[in-house]
Amino acid sequence: MGFIISYEERSVKAKGLNKLAKPDQEKIQQYLFPDEYQNLPLLTEIPRIEYPENPILFYPGCGADILLPLKYVEILFPRLRNVTLIFNDTDNNLGIIKTILDEVGISFKEKKKNLLQFYWNGILVHLKFIQGNVFQIIIDLLPFDIYFERAFRIMKDEHPEYENQIYQKLNSNGILISDSGFQHLPLEKVDVSQELSAYKEMIIGVKK
Repeated sequence: MGFIISYEERSVKAKGLNKLAKPDQEKIQQYLFPDEYQNLPLLTEIPRIEYPENPILFYPGCGADILLPLKYVEILFPRLRNVTLIFNDTDNNLGIIKTILDEVGISFKEKKKNLLQFYWNGILVHLKFIQGNVFQIIIDLLPFDIYFERAFRIMKDEHPEYENQIYQKLNSNGILISDSGFQHLPLEKVDVSQELSAYKEMIIGVKK
């Protein structure tokens, strides 16, 4: 029988910023698939990647997946102290994301109805949620420094121009992290374990 993760949104009050709060690792494990959690140490084997100061990360089709990108950021960029996350999905999952943060022990500050601020292991995170179809809004998106993609291959298949559009939006020296695709693009590829991808197509590349 497969492993199932269920999400139940509840009303969560913004409790403000707490720089000293540490996420509960046991709770994090409950919100990730076993192989995802077990494979996280593989990220520590990746050579150090230079990254822009105060980067902007874009994650389309995010669903309620807040923990995995945070773990990637924490492990891949250990000196990072400030990051902006632009999350996008056709459904508004911000309420579930707030529930998950509260469940793992992370308090947040709510600036507007689609903007959150919180600390994650010493990193100040600015989270903006954009509801909409990424294939329709990508033209109007501002450039970003990190692209994060997971379990999005089926959606991309109907839009063959999408990966090239993402490459154009990625800033110079920007970093692309995906579990599928993008192999044809002129990226400086980083040696990474294919076990990090269910498709065995894991790619981390830098736009030079």
